[in-house]
Amino acid sequence: MTAALARMVMTVATASLGAHRHGWKLAMEAELEEAMADGQGLSFAIGCLTTACRELPAHVEGRLVLASYTLVLGLILPAAALLLAGVLAGYPYLDPYYADAMGSFAGVEMLVPWLNAGNAAAMPALTLMVLLRIASDVLVAWFAAERNWTRTAAAQRFGAATTVTLAISASLILLDWTCVLLPALTLVIDGFAITVLRRLHRAAEQDHSAGQTT
Repeated sequence: MTAALARMVMTVATASLGAHRHGWKLAMEAELEEAMADGQGLSFAIGCLTTACRELPAHVEGRLVLASYTLVLGLILPAAALLLAGVLAGYPYLDPYYADAMGSFAGVEMLVPWLNAGNAAAMPALTLMVLLRIASDVLVAWFAAERNWTRTAAAQRFGAATTVTLAISASLILLDWTCVLLPALTLVIDGFAITVLRRLHRAAEQDHSAGQTT
């Protein structure tokens, strides 16, 4: 277990190093095997990860890694967490336990006036659409961190299709499309984050190409 964890930490450490540190990567991996034989593999891997993190701002690839994780952890995943919190609270109207209380406070009969016995059976399907939307956010974050733009774009298209389907279904079933506002907002956040990441990636590739030609 400790050996597997040490190798995982070392994988993250070596992935954080730039291409110009290829020799250092090989040396670190070789020394890891020796440290594991002495029972110090995990501490050695953590030390390598700490050193690699300190090196990140010093090279273009490292700065790109920092930007990627900042946008993934600071925008995309929090957007998915926001949707998940909404589902746990009854979004979109799967179990609006708060409807009567808030409706009484607002002076109306019910917070969700179009939810009734006829369309209540469709609420699990709408909630499933939101869960699929959350899954697309997680996939976007995962593929963006790996810089796999083809799969990132595919996950974004799936998220957009799910959001449109949710909007149409809610309009027909509930006569209310406002439940799509939150998924649409997170879709915009995803698009903004990926656009910034791709521009940074292209700029890094151009800098790398310019450095090779000179």
